[in-house]
This record gives sequence, structure tokens and C-alpha cells, in this order.
Amino acid sequence: MNQDDADSVHFAESALLQALPVAAWIKDLQSRYIWVNPELEHLHGLSTQAFLGHSDADLLPDWLYEHVQFEELAVLATGHPRIAELELPYPGENARTLRCHRSCLYDEAGQLSGIAGFAVDISAEKQLRKELQIQINSQSSWLRAMKDHALISMMNRQGRFTYVSEQYGRLIGQAAKAMLGQSRAEFGLQPEGLSIGYYLTLAEQGTPVTLEFSGQRPDGSPYWARSLLIALKSAADAEQIFFELATDLTTEKMTASALNTVNDNLIELINKNTELIAQLEVVARTDPLTGLLNRRALYERARQEGDRAKRKCTPLSLIALDIDHFKKINDSYGHECGDQALVQLARWCAQALRSSDLMARTGGEEFIILLPDTDLEHALAIAERIRALVQNSKVVVEEGERHFSYTISQGVALVGAAESVQDAMIRADRALYRAKSEGRNRVCQASL
Repeated sequence: MNQDDADSVHFAESALLQALPVAAWIKDLQSRYIWVNPELEHLHGLSTQAFLGHSDADLLPDWLYEHVQFEELAVLATGHPRIAELELPYPGENARTLRCHRSCLYDEAGQLSGIAGFAVDISAEKQLRKELQIQINSQSSWLRAMKDHALISMMNRQGRFTYVSEQYGRLIGQAAKAMLGQSRAEFGLQPEGLSIGYYLTLAEQGTPVTLEFSGQRPDGSPYWARSLLIALKSAADAEQIFFELATDLTTEKMTASALNTVNDNLIELINKNTELIAQLEVVARTDPLTGLLNRRALYERARQEGDRAKRKCTPLSLIALDIDHFKKINDSYGHECGDQALVQLARWCAQALRSSDLMARTGGEEFIILLPDTDLEHALAIAERIRALVQNSKVVVEEGERHFSYTISQGVALVGAAESVQDAMIRADRALYRAKSEGRNRVCQASL
């Protein structure tokens, strides 16, 4: 790609990223960042390079990382989106509270490929919750007025109503008195995804909880609401009272539906801009750090090369390679030097490869090289040439005042006549780990 094309891609990418109003990110299945937008960089005060290829274990305190890891594993395990709040320390300021939305990403084959998420700063809302808790505990006179005019209910641990304001009843089209002693489920007031019992348990731990629910009134008209739940007693008390303050979101949701129509028109306009879409496709298929193909693009090209090799009865080999002790490089020299090591490896490999060969970055320090029209003997020779080149080269840091070197381990496989390229990749990856177990800085041939 020439410089003009590169500038065009960069412009298209920047234009879309700058348009996102919230902090957003994409991670691979190992929870490593593969894309972040400027809002997330600003939120953490870090650069793009500080995120890419790294997980939150490198960026957050242990207690925060454990919380994030729990939420991400829950998304991957269930396949359902999750929303969770995160208390984020902020140097020199009060802590910020983020509402994080996470969901699974799938590739074109329908396979799980990662997690996408975005975060909204709800610090102001959190502060209002605390103030509300103080007011409720003081049993001020304004609470009695709220009972008559606000969307309020109270319930026990079983989710049965012990109090319902008239306004709350009007929201869902029911008589307030008729709701007393009845459970929320009988009126369809269950939040999406999890039962009301889950939220009541969380509230009883001492932190106010928010949830959303929706339904239809007896006359068929829809309604939406967001509720704040607060436990008025401790978990040790025999009887518990949960206070619910609801906000009517019906008008907001109806407006959002109208805005969706506008968004559809905008999407249609974007689809007509074929040049921009083509440029974005290049961005989506390229590793932003090394400029190599990414995992998605590799699998597409692998299928094409595999079909071509079988059609023309030509050999196809591949190399799986990994930097030895890459974590030690990051720990000793910093993540920026680790990134520089990855970029330099791509350049060294380019010196030993042909223009028809394909190289992709598939993970943090993991790479795959496809070698069309190459038998196993020549593939092993290429791998050995790359290994020697890397071993005898150095990465210069701090404007030439310091340098370091590293080695790589490789697994080489020839794609069998009745074998898919993906299966050959698995064999090559096993050979790679055998090379590591045998001492690293070596090339191992994959077993059949």
C-alpha cells in the first residue's frame, strides 16, 4: 500500500472513531485489546499503543482487573450481553463510576471471535443515588409527598409489593391498591435477562441498583421504565424493605425509535460511499501495530490458498511462530519496546519471505506465515533462515543508547491433501509449543 492509500485509510478510520461519543473497545478471546477509540484513551490517559495487544491485567489494579475479568467471562460463557458498573480511580479527582456494556463478537463463519464494549460515565447519577439514600434514611417530610406524586413502590425479599404509589400504578395501567401483596412477576415487571431476585440481593449488599423493565398496559399501549432499588435494612434483619424509585422512559424510548429511522437513513448514505467502505475494510483486515494481516484476514486468505493448492495440486506450507519470553521484554524495557519488538519482527520476516508469502499477527506475540507453492523441506529452510536472522539482530531503544535482542520458536507444517489449512495451523501450533518445551530458539516440524 502506497503512502496516499495509507493516508486515506488513516483518514477514514479517524473520522469514524472520532464520531463515537463514548469510550469503546474491542478485545480478542484472550481479553487483549485489538481496537480502542479516543474516548477510551482519554478516559485512562493512555495512548493507543498502551492498549493494543494488552489486557486489563497490564492496565488496572488487581482488584479492578478481577472485576472486569469476571464480567467478560460471564459474557463469553452465556453469550448474552451484560451491563455492570465499575468504580474507576482517577488521579487528582474523585473516583468515576462507569456503566460498562459488553457483548460477544462473531466472525463471518458465526464463530465467537471476541468481546466488544462501551462505557458511559454515570458518576453524576451515582452521586444522586448516594444523596437519595441519605434523604431516605432521614425520613424527611418530602418522602411523604413523593409517595403521592412519584413513581414509588416498596417490596419484601420475595418481590411482593408492600406499597405502590398511585403514579406507579398509572405507569403500568394498574390500580395501586390491587397490586399490594402481589409479586412483580404477576404484572410482567421483570427486568430483561435476570430475575428481580438477583437485583434485590445486590441491593441488600448495601449498593443501590438500577434496572430497566418494559411491558404493555391493559389498553395495549407500551411503557418503559428505569428503577433505582435501595435496601432500607441490613441483610441481617429478619424482614427487609426494598425502596424502588422509577423513572418513566416511555417518551425517551419512543423518541429513540424515531431516531432509529434517521440512523437507518444515515447507514444507507454510508453504504453508498463505496470508496470509504473499501478503505474501512482494509483497516478491519489489518493489524494496526505491525501492518500485517489480522486473524480475520488470515483465515480468509488461508481458505483461498488452501482451495488454490488443492485445485492446482501444489504444496502449501505454513509456519507458526512466537517470540520467546515476550513478557520479559515488556517487564524489562516497557510495553512500547515490546511493541517495537513486534514491528521489527515483521520487518525481519519480510526480508526472508517472498512477495507471494503471507504473514499475519494472530495474537499478542503470535504470528502465522502462509507459504504457497512451498514443500515442507523448503518451509523448514525458510523458518531456519528467519530464526537465525532474528537471533543475530538487535532492537535499538532510547535513540541508540541501548539495545536488546530476542529469539523465536517456530512450528512448521505442510497442509495435507485431505486436510484443511485450519487443521494444519493446529498441528503447526503444537509443533511451536514443542519447540518452546525443548528449549526455545528452534524450529520443529509438525507431526502428522
